[in-house]
Amino acid sequence: MTKFAVVTKREKSLAENVVIIALLGLLMSSFIYYFFKQDKQITKVGFDNVASNFASRVTAIRAQWFMDGQPAIVSTKNNVTGVQHIRVNKKGWVDFGGEQLTCANIWQAVMDTELVFMKQPVVVLMLENNLKDRHVVCQYALPSGETFDYQMQTGKVSKVRLTAR
Repeated sequence: MTKFAVVTKREKSLAENVVIIALLGLLMSSFIYYFFKQDKQITKVGFDNVASNFASRVTAIRAQWFMDGQPAIVSTKNNVTGVQHIRVNKKGWVDFGGEQLTCANIWQAVMDTELVFMKQPVVVLMLENNLKDRHVVCQYALPSGETFDYQMQTGKVSKVRLTAR
């Protein structure tokens, strides 16, 4: 005689399905919470990197200015046309002085990109600290409040800081 094992197929009850769905929902919501909790930190770290790249490129342009014999326009390579002509001031720092969109032009010349960071527009402000000496500061900001400054007279790029919005 052959013995057959009796297999009973038991369906999950409605209560078990509800518990499983609730646990999955809880795990998903906790993931989303921690992801968005870190979103501001991710943006700040990324914009820190942008400011660091900006400072490095400004310094590289000035170094090229020294190597080329201190001309009024420095030629560098870019991603689109191959050669880019960047105006500098008498001290060799990137400066499109006298133009209406000076700070926007500086960003585009130095970064070789549009005024966008992580699908957010970069807001450009031109601040004049001292009208007599024409001490102009370009401020680059994200809508979320992260900003950094570029001083045309000294080439100094500030660290990223969070401003109240």
